[in-house]
Amino acid sequence: MAVIRKPISAQPTPHRDVVTDLDALRRRLATAGLSNIPMNINAVAEFMGLEVVEEIMDDDLSGYLEYRQGAWVAGVNALHHKNRRRFTIAHEIAHYVLHRDRAASFHDRTFARRATSTDVMEREADQFAANLLMPEASVRQAIKAGATSVAALAEAFGVSALAMKYRVQSLGYQVA
Repeated sequence: MAVIRKPISAQPTPHRDVVTDLDALRRRLATAGLSNIPMNINAVAEFMGLEVVEEIMDDDLSGYLEYRQGAWVAGVNALHHKNRRRFTIAHEIAHYVLHRDRAASFHDRTFARRATSTDVMEREADQFAANLLMPEASVRQAIKAGATSVAALAEAFGVSALAMKYRVQSLGYQVA
């Protein structure tokens, strides 16, 4: 059984095809009031004109992005934790923004199983998703304000502890 979340408006945003990088997306999201933390990633997908579909998938699959009948569809594994699904949607948004001109579909394995992958597009999509959901300035601000546990930061940003651990380490923080 699949759960489908249709866009709030049938009208596509006039800017969705112009966004080709994270900075441009952030500017559009700020203008639309969609840059709050934790980010409403489903609203961001809708803003981008993506249809999000939750489906039961094999455990080692996180999701996919496919071009179907003139529209992009992001599929997400309905069996995964909500924070994992949020990261997957952000990852599929990344494929849409960065790679949609290179392929008509992307099928993504779980993060842990692709961590050693040499696939450049997958690494780019993971980095984009992490930066989208956990902006550097916001993470640093939260730490400066006293949120020093990975669990507290993960909860504040609506991501898994593993994703937050990787993010704070990528920003130069040590995790004990």
